Amino acid sequence: MSAGRVILIVLGSIGVLFGLALMAGGGFLLWADRTQRDDGYLTTPSERFATPTYALTRTRLELDTNGEGEVARYLGSVAHANVQDLDFDPFRATYLPVTGGAPQAPPTEQSFWAASASGVGTQTLTWKVRDGDWSVVLMNADGSRDVAADVELGAKLSFLLWVAIGLLIGGVLVVGGSTALIVLAARTPRPPPTSPAPPTAGSGPGSTPAPEPPDRSTEEPPPS
Repeated sequence: MSAGRVILIVLGSIGVLFGLALMAGGGFLLWADRTQRDDGYLTTPSERFATPTYALTRTRLELDTNGEGEVARYLGSVAHANVQDLDFDPFRATYLPVTGGAPQAPPTEQSFWAASASGVGTQTLTWKVRDGDWSVVLMNADGSRDVAADVELGAKLSFLLWVAIGLLIGGVLVVGGSTALIVLAARTPRPPPTSPAPPTAGSGPGSTPAPEPPDRSTEEPPPS
């Protein structure tokens, strides 16, 4: 097999693997879109967040809700924990503790929150995503210590289904084209047809065999 055919087979094999990866990604997104939605929201599993301090934050305090420093000023001297990293299998949250004291006023009395929810039992906070840097702050309504909550995040991703379909179609096309490339490169070329040998005189059906030459030893010498 020539070097060119080997290269084509290698490229085709890589293409098949890439196409299968596209199909796997599309299948996962399709599964998530069909099975992981709640009231139209694509949701994460509920996980436990807790701190013995007065607040949990997700981003640095200078990246607050409106860029004017209200969150930083409110929690600047408050003991809280910032969520630095998240592992999901198994779930584990890494916190950065910040020393301080108690807040000067409960969070429910502050007016700078872009969106908020409080009360007894399960609470739902709905917020429309906008450009900018934002902080997520979790506190007890009265501003007391020992903050704990089971948090579940959700988002409306209307384009997810079309992304999944596009990946599936693209994967099928890539796998099909790459497989055809491998088959064409691995196919053994047929040898060129050979021209038939010209017929020999006296051969073939219906032909008369050529007469045998006379035996010179039996011929009589001519008369003298």
